Amino acid sequence: MTENMDFRKMLREAINERCHLLPEDSGKAVIAQFGMKVPSGKRVTSFREARRVASELGYPLVVKAMAPDLIHKSDRGAVKVGVESHSVLRKAMGELRNLFPGVPLLLEKMVAPGVELITGLIDDGHFGPCLMIGMGGFLTELFQDVNFLMLPAKRGEVLEALMDLKGFKLLSGFRGRPAYDIDQTVDAIMGLARFGEEAAGYYESVDINPLIVNERGAIAVDVKILLNPTFVAPSCEELSVDTRSLDRFFSPRSVVVIGASATTGKSGNVVIRNILANGYAGKVYLVNPKAGEILGLPVQPSIADLPEGVDLAIIVLPSKETPQALRDCAARDIRQIVLLAGGFAEVDEYGEEIQHETIQIIREKGLRVIGPNTSGHTSTPYQFTSSLFPLGKIRRGKVSFLAQTGNFATHTMRYILTGEHFGVSRVIGLGNKVDIEESEALEYLGNDPETNAIIMYLESIERPKRFLEIARKVTRRKPVVMLKGGITEAGKKAAVAHTAAMALEDRLVDGMLRQAGIVRVREYTHLILAAKAFSMNPLPKGNRVSFLTPSGAMLVTLSDLCISLGLEVPELEEETRQRLQDISPPFIRMRNPVDIWAAATVRGVEFGYREGMEAVLKDPNIDAVVPVLMLTRETGIPSYNFILELAKKYPEKPILVTFSAEKRYMEECKEFLEPRGIPTFPEIEQPFEVLSILYRCTKSMNRPR
Repeated sequence: MTENMDFRKMLREAINERCHLLPEDSGKAVIAQFGMKVPSGKRVTSFREARRVASELGYPLVVKAMAPDLIHKSDRGAVKVGVESHSVLRKAMGELRNLFPGVPLLLEKMVAPGVELITGLIDDGHFGPCLMIGMGGFLTELFQDVNFLMLPAKRGEVLEALMDLKGFKLLSGFRGRPAYDIDQTVDAIMGLARFGEEAAGYYESVDINPLIVNERGAIAVDVKILLNPTFVAPSCEELSVDTRSLDRFFSPRSVVVIGASATTGKSGNVVIRNILANGYAGKVYLVNPKAGEILGLPVQPSIADLPEGVDLAIIVLPSKETPQALRDCAARDIRQIVLLAGGFAEVDEYGEEIQHETIQIIREKGLRVIGPNTSGHTSTPYQFTSSLFPLGKIRRGKVSFLAQTGNFATHTMRYILTGEHFGVSRVIGLGNKVDIEESEALEYLGNDPETNAIIMYLESIERPKRFLEIARKVTRRKPVVMLKGGITEAGKKAAVAHTAAMALEDRLVDGMLRQAGIVRVREYTHLILAAKAFSMNPLPKGNRVSFLTPSGAMLVTLSDLCISLGLEVPELEEETRQRLQDISPPFIRMRNPVDIWAAATVRGVEFGYREGMEAVLKDPNIDAVVPVLMLTRETGIPSYNFILELAKKYPEKPILVTFSAEKRYMEECKEFLEPRGIPTFPEIEQPFEVLSILYRCTKSMNRPR
């Protein structure tokens, strides 16, 4: 691939010569070494030489002025296109020489029209080398229809990012236009991706705009490589993670609360009450200088007075006392620690100093730490929690939460325990992430037999490359859903190139999550709704949904909603449609979605919904069913047992229930169905939003390798 050119030497020499923009012909020579097609061309300095080159290349031609660091040639009048004869060539060269005296010119064979894409690279300070793919030409700035991928990128990921563009239809024969070879387009982009990896550190950004896709393949018409004047070789990040040291956080044989308190309501007291309320079977030790007894447990005056062999320490002390407590724990060989206190780098400079000291101690002593500034963690298979919020007994489930917030160990968990009917397996509140961060925690949960699905909330990703590699593996085995907070333009550079200008932090995160197979959500509530669905439903095999409503307006609006969410509302098989017609009055024409109220009115609410649901559940064109139950005393309240029977009879198809009408019956329905494994949703749009999330998880888990 690179045997014909020492491209690194070329780039290094250009940087040493204080060249910011690599000359275009040099840039094209470089990317051609990676399999990208470029127009035939040559530099010239005289008209005589230009005539000879023109005769070799053949008209029509493009003529470009090669002024140093001229980023946007078209804006400066440095490009002449459609040059079709020697006389026109002479005129074009004269005009360019007047504008750019003494500058060599580049003659190139003009590329036949086609679909214009843009592709490029940016070497981001946090995410590393990233690849951009988008619609090119003037559409780049007008619509910014672009996707980003971290490098290295797999071929399937590049294809998915290309197909995800709104303008992708232009490549596949839109409105009678020719369809172009998608494989050749992906080949070209993969060549740029390989260059992006091998040349990491040498460039700030690369723009290929346009990359014209026509009958000959994908051709890089304009190439800009902006060099990095402060070249630094990329570091090799260690990707392997040993998560065995996390086991004692989730299955501790003994635990000590350091900073235990006898005062009701204080964190050091709430932690103890939560441990006892969950029936933790291991030994519980308490440390407080006053000694004595708290909640029936003896209290040691210092860490030094603890017996040997304590697995886990929960430190509930002010931040300024934390460093010494860590040293004392290390001296007693307590190496797994949860730091609940705040007052570290999230507060002020003094807190930042304490956090720095804390990190040094952790590294020197070989400690493993969750936090600080966390609300705790939970492990229901071991009947244990370190939460500092009054929770009481936490229900066991098969969904785990990994969050850069304490909400899922505090008030959000309290809501789940009191307002929902599902439980959790593990909860990890990362806090300030001085040691254990999301990559290691994700790998642990990915290997955890007690975790079937993972819900994440993150505001930052410490090691994107490490996180990506781990997530790629985990998401093939388990669904992972994430809400990313803190979306800002902080990562945007004041750049002159399209790629860098559009590389906002959120776009880079979006691309990374797509590659990782993580399903991104945009609403906090969806984290809870998705957890409920994962706890009670199988994943749908596809995106084809049927719903039964008592309202024509709902049929219309919910069909529109399905399409906007990437769900299909397909035609039913004739046998299914006929069954629906049989249970309905003759004046209504049955189809999908199902207007069920006529059948419910004539034959009874339970009969109408039961027979209608079974008909669509049987249909091979349907992957999931949503009944919208109308519940009033006057029209009749079904027993709901029929929904349980149908779920048992068709276990591979999710049933998500929503309702309308009288609130108390809606609440009764929820109280009956959810403890028995059928999720319900108070807002009619919610089951469809959740189905979209579940389907995206199915699609992600089965994505091409």
